[in-house]
Amino acid sequence: MGDYDNIYLIPTEISTIRSRSDVDLHSDFLNLYPLMSSPMRGISGWELVSEMGRNNCLGILHRHCVYIDRKKDIREVFKASVPFGVAIGTKNFDDSELPLAEYAVDHGAVLICVDIANAYLPQIAECGKKLKNKFGNNIKLMTGNIVNKIGAEYVKTSGFDFVRVSIGSGGVCTTRQVTGVSRNALIAVNDCKGVEINLVIDGGIKQPGDIVKSFALGSDFAMLGSVLAYANEAENKDGKLFGMASLENHELNMYEIKSIEGRDTKIDTKEKKPLEEIINQFLWGIKSACTYLNCKSYKDIFYKAGIVEVNEKLR
Repeated sequence: MGDYDNIYLIPTEISTIRSRSDVDLHSDFLNLYPLMSSPMRGISGWELVSEMGRNNCLGILHRHCVYIDRKKDIREVFKASVPFGVAIGTKNFDDSELPLAEYAVDHGAVLICVDIANAYLPQIAECGKKLKNKFGNNIKLMTGNIVNKIGAEYVKTSGFDFVRVSIGSGGVCTTRQVTGVSRNALIAVNDCKGVEINLVIDGGIKQPGDIVKSFALGSDFAMLGSVLAYANEAENKDGKLFGMASLENHELNMYEIKSIEGRDTKIDTKEKKPLEEIINQFLWGIKSACTYLNCKSYKDIFYKAGIVEVNEKLR
């Protein structure tokens, strides 16, 4: 079973919501909808990131290409005049990544994501401090990934506003098999819910109901990865998709090959569709859930949804 398959949500009161159109899905972050694109090569290139913004969601440009192309992608999204985020790494931080972050902010980026799979490392505190010294509160910061409250608190005290929650649950991620480090994504986000930081559930989301369940357990935003590979605007044009820790991504970017924690896969390009259709499917699914659960806003799901196990016993 997948991470989202062990529970169902049930109403705890009679709904007063007459229509899905009456549900508010605007977040407290620039009034955007609570959906983000994962900064994955093959998905979050400038076309998809621009289209995410046009649909009032946040796209985050990936960092897995040469420096000059990363700057070019930033300029392309800037032309679209939409809110967007940019991923940076931790290596050569002072010489390349911090200047790129500054370039991104100067060209309209609203969020910088320190894109590293392991947010328990000392680099997180070091990079967070440098970014805060550079930008203060003029830009939002995100990193990850973590699976418990200890990690969420560490990321928060390191100066970040958002944290990606879940390790090993992604569709092209093999960290669970390679390292044994992982946790059910919903349990992880529920463990982190008391920390005053925006929780972004990240990994394995296939359906709108998965996101609704994550809201019920405490997430504030949801990050979409492989499902967006089916968008016409996604960076992959040949149907090939691979994890950022896969052998192929290591070879394409000439990274030193150490632990391989991702895999390659193919998608059926005949199933591709406009990103707007995919986003609307998720947004209307969340709104529909809110009509069942008597939630005027998706933010109310955490307080109003009842949670039962799939194998609930008859009484």
